[in-house]
Amino acid sequence: MDSVWKAYKIFDYLKKIGVIISGLFILVMMLMIVYDVVMRNLFNSSIRGGFEIIQNYLMPLVVFPGLAFMYASGVLPKMDMLLEKVNIKAQRIFVIVMILIELFILALIVQFSMEYAMNGLERKTAFPAAGTLYPLYPLFFIIPIAFVMIIIENIFVLIRNLMINEPTLVMKIEDNGPEELL
Repeated sequence: MDSVWKAYKIFDYLKKIGVIISGLFILVMMLMIVYDVVMRNLFNSSIRGGFEIIQNYLMPLVVFPGLAFMYASGVLPKMDMLLEKVNIKAQRIFVIVMILIELFILALIVQFSMEYAMNGLERKTAFPAAGTLYPLYPLFFIIPIAFVMIIIENIFVLIRNLMINEPTLVMKIEDNGPEELL
């Protein structure tokens, strides 16, 4: 369990980097919008193609890098209320089955989003903004990366549920390390 715990700590660090990336792009988006509004109201000018750049570049860079951290935090609805109604052995079975179903669905999302990204790369997908074509296809690869990170999170939760008798749908880093989990 120690090696799994160390690997999860490294993975948790990667998730936090994703949150920082998302936060930085929120800041960039906010500054760009403020600048655009000030320029429009004071100088009757605006950022050419600003809306399209925010929509096609900044929005995906705000959402997808931090997606694994958000998923791991437990804010998404799970089947907690149903699990509380049954005994521990049934909870453990339900949790393992739910994680396996999630892994299957997430693997399909990764496969189809990767195919879409590769298709965009082949076609050199771009979007017009202010009379210029900006490449869009590099951002398509953020989506499968985000879902692969969610798959990795689910694999850690599955390993934890297989090794420890207390069923859970989230993996939490405790201050004292793996001893807390035992």
